[in-house]
Amino acid sequence: MKKSRIVLYIVLLLIFSFGAYAAFMYVYTEWKFLPVELLQEPNNADPHAEWKAPDTLLYLHQVNTPRRSERKENAYGGYEIDLQTDANGSLWVAHDKEEMAQEIKLSDIFSALKNPAQKAYWLDLKSELTPDQLEQILLTAQAFHIPQENLLLESVPGPTAKLINKKGLNLLLQLPAHFEKDFGDPQSRKEINQNALQEWEEYRPSAVSASFGKYPYLRAYFPQMPKAIYYSSTKRPSLKKPFMVRHMKADPSVKIFLIDEYTW
Repeated sequence: MKKSRIVLYIVLLLIFSFGAYAAFMYVYTEWKFLPVELLQEPNNADPHAEWKAPDTLLYLHQVNTPRRSERKENAYGGYEIDLQTDANGSLWVAHDKEEMAQEIKLSDIFSALKNPAQKAYWLDLKSELTPDQLEQILLTAQAFHIPQENLLLESVPGPTAKLINKKGLNLLLQLPAHFEKDFGDPQSRKEINQNALQEWEEYRPSAVSASFGKYPYLRAYFPQMPKAIYYSSTKRPSLKKPFMVRHMKADPSVKIFLIDEYTW
């Protein structure tokens, strides 16, 4: 068999394989976005604060090291950063205790960027904050000329969320746990939706933050509520991501779509 024919077969095989992979990922993604079976009518109530953050849809998950911050500066307009306090009240960039031992400060993440003021930041608050700790975050951002509008602070309902509201900052309020688990029971669905709506009416967040698994239910029952959706289960390169981004761009209520990447 001629060498040129072997090369042609290999090229055709690669094209066919890529086409099959792309087709599978497209169908798989479409399946992920299928509408849920409604157990009650959608609620068009959307109690929220004005969206003041930049209109940057795509954010990168866990930018918790200066290296990752620097390497991804030109690829993403928004970063998600985990923050928590230690027993002494010091504030660190960390997702867990193991990362906390690295003693990375928020200023370290900002310092790694050429233009930190041009990016938006989803700050995932893993601990309840005191007023002084919240002020420390704001002063750090101010030192790098980052507008307050570019900071989105994620918190569970509670003292910190109230403190964020009192300061007039952008609040991303975490969706109640098990929002998607109504087990096909209309009464359970009614109670879940009522509890969520009561929280949003009390806290008036800029958006509600939720995992992608909860997104179909959130979209179905509260289509107009501003949403910050995170999808962090795929770190490797995948066609699934651009297909998902296409869907998110088609939903005007999605303000942020947070994805992961395999490189650090």
